[in-house]
Amino acid sequence: MKKEAVVLLVILMMLGYGCTQPLPEAEQQPAGPTIAKDISGISEELPETQPIAEETLPKTEEKPELIVEDKNNFQIFNPVLTYEGAYNGPLYGTSEQVGSASMDSYFENLDRNGINFFIGMFGISGEPTADTLVSDQELGEVIAAAQKHPYRIIPFFNPGIGGEEVEQYLGEELTGMYTKTLEASQGIVGKEFIRGFGEVETQEWSARHNDPKVLQLVTLAQRNNLHFMFHPVAGKMDDVEKIIEAYPDTTFLMHLFREDLAQSTDKLITLLKEHDNLYYSMDAAHIIHDNNMDLIYDYDSPNQQSSIAKLVSAYDSKEKIMTQSAIQAYKPLVDAAPDKVMWGTEIGPEYAFDPQVFDRAIKISRFVIAGFDEKDREAVGYKNALRVFGEGVVADSRIKVLDTRSWPECTDAQMGDCDASCDIPVTNALTAEQEECSLNCFMGKQCREVLEMDVG
Repeated sequence: MKKEAVVLLVILMMLGYGCTQPLPEAEQQPAGPTIAKDISGISEELPETQPIAEETLPKTEEKPELIVEDKNNFQIFNPVLTYEGAYNGPLYGTSEQVGSASMDSYFENLDRNGINFFIGMFGISGEPTADTLVSDQELGEVIAAAQKHPYRIIPFFNPGIGGEEVEQYLGEELTGMYTKTLEASQGIVGKEFIRGFGEVETQEWSARHNDPKVLQLVTLAQRNNLHFMFHPVAGKMDDVEKIIEAYPDTTFLMHLFREDLAQSTDKLITLLKEHDNLYYSMDAAHIIHDNNMDLIYDYDSPNQQSSIAKLVSAYDSKEKIMTQSAIQAYKPLVDAAPDKVMWGTEIGPEYAFDPQVFDRAIKISRFVIAGFDEKDREAVGYKNALRVFGEGVVADSRIKVLDTRSWPECTDAQMGDCDASCDIPVTNALTAEQEECSLNCFMGKQCREVLEMDVG
């Protein structure tokens, strides 16, 4: 009996010991993005160039992250169209105005021209809802394109209102627009889908670039770990310096009109060299420049075929002149700060997405890049942007977006009916309720609203 008791006691001790062993540690999940430190406690007496206190900003709520499918890594590809004597490697577009292009035809342009990734400046307004996502506009367009083309789209957004028009809302109202749209979008696609604000068309505003009302947007971007793309003017470059110094943890991307670049090249070079958070986008729409004209913008008209013909004729007759002029304009930037200059198109007018125009815009860009030192060409073409902004997003395949590609454009009568039934104002920005009503109206009529993109 004693032996059996001892054996029983040993067994019980072993069982008890096994039950008290710690379980294996759970596999750690990857850490989320590092959120920039909040700026708070700043007094009203500080100069206007300081970030405003965050407690004055609308807060965006924390949203659970969506789970996206695990997909193979993207394989960088070269262009189909190549040109003797040009840079013929991959491209990464950093200033892409995509409002007037269908995503299907747009990706055909990208694929043919070797544009692997692009920062898209999408117009998204109101408070998107999961049941009003359509594939031809706003957040639904971005999601549908990202589902079809994973890793290639880096989504930025703005309210889709022209720069000169949006200034009337500058301050708490405009910041509230961005906040509500961002929060609603994050509720659908997760916090890491929207990567930045832009283009913020500060060149159209009478306010200083570092006006406290403008800084509200920058602070909101910083609080959400977002990039900030904007368009300054030469006379306010000191404001740019104050902004990027006040927000050292925020990445800023900017471009300039050629006239502004000519007036501020030295100042810009200094800013690029001395500040790690500022980058410059050299864009095709400003490369195709002659006699103080950005031809892609200046030839835009209601007659698309006429616009195409004018642009093609002017380009073909002045390609070499415009190429040399652009090399002279941009090479000083690249020589001084080869890791800070990137490339984009900045193409906005609908006619310019026609292959006859789009391909020429990429062709001249490749010749301009070839005019830089050989060691800098790939950096400007795609490596700088890939290092700073990374690959594009992967959208959750479970998010349902209504495919509207086969729908006709809404007629004026249909647009009028929806405007009337939803009390759509002529000039003012839409409320969230008006936005949702309008989208539901167009969905009911099974027609596509045609939106115009204001670019600059």
